[in-house]
Amino acid sequence: MKRSWLLYLVIFSLALNLGTIGAFAYLRYQDRHTVVGKEEPGPMGLRELWLALHLDPEQRQALRRLAPEHRGQVAQIRQGLIGKRQELFELLKGENPDWRAIQGKIKEISAQQGRLEEEVVRFLLECRKHLRPEQQAAFIGLVERRLCRPWNCAPMGRPHWGRGQGRGMGPGPGPATPPKSP
Repeated sequence: MKRSWLLYLVIFSLALNLGTIGAFAYLRYQDRHTVVGKEEPGPMGLRELWLALHLDPEQRQALRRLAPEHRGQVAQIRQGLIGKRQELFELLKGENPDWRAIQGKIKEISAQQGRLEEEVVRFLLECRKHLRPEQQAAFIGLVERRLCRPWNCAPMGRPHWGRGQGRGMGPGPGPATPPKSP
């Protein structure tokens, strides 16, 4: 009697495990199938951006003159970012990392990232100067689509954190409020 009860328990456990594994496999297949079906093309490059604006030859020439300087500035800033991040990781590798030094390095990285953002905006404003009014509106729309991909911007340009309520990385609920004293 005891043996048959134990046998039924083992069979039930195996069935439950197989069902769980099957459900996970099915959900993973569905998730992968959905992702493959919804893949979006990568961000539009400058060449495609300029083609979409139907630039005349003078405009193309003016924008071509701006691009090398911009690329050089961006490359220089990115090299600086790489160096600062390597310095940060060196600080982290130490036996007893100095929190103040880490904070200082993070501030340096943030400042460098800010310079990169400023360079991109400077370049966009310079490009915009060479466009006709109707091209400027199209340019802003194209740049917004290029920079504000669905995973990081909401419809009105507000940040979109994660894929839904409570998922993904995001700002979270904010700082906890300390309990009130009675």
